[in-house]
Amino acid sequence: MTSKMIQKKKQGKSAIQKIPEYKMSILNRVLESEVLSKLLFYNEPKALFNPDLTEDQKQELLYSKVFPYRFVPNPIEDQDTFLTVGINGFRRNQEGFQIYDDYQAGEIYFYVFAHVDIMRTTHGVRQDLMLGELDRIFDGSTEFGMGELKLRYVNELWMHNNKFGGYSIAFTVVDFK
Repeated sequence: MTSKMIQKKKQGKSAIQKIPEYKMSILNRVLESEVLSKLLFYNEPKALFNPDLTEDQKQELLYSKVFPYRFVPNPIEDQDTFLTVGINGFRRNQEGFQIYDDYQAGEIYFYVFAHVDIMRTTHGVRQDLMLGELDRIFDGSTEFGMGELKLRYVNELWMHNNKFGGYSIAFTVVDFK
């Protein structure tokens, strides 16, 4: 027997290896939403009454107001609205005390926050509207992993000396190893 360990050949990509694909699909779904794109692009109270964004305008949101990671550069300098995406807690799927080695589960997080001066819109609070739209788009979605995305939790989120407020919302994804 050699000193090299024999490694079992994996079937396809694991959920962790699919994270870049998941994030790009998620970002595309966010940018396709007229509600989210308008609430991110237009800072005035009548944001949802404004014209739909062009594809170029939607793409401009990426890395200026929509980020595939939790970090937002220089948010304090801007009175704006932001949406960021993160991941957390990827692990082997476990039910009770039995661990299923063939499945991995984890959470996809959205962080939505707006400057206090632009929170109010004619349709309600900006981040509340965004939270509802994220729930509509992603809860029950079968585009990510195996089965449906399931809402895990929603938490209120305040940052930068209470100048920005919003939510963190997490959905659980389960996939084959």
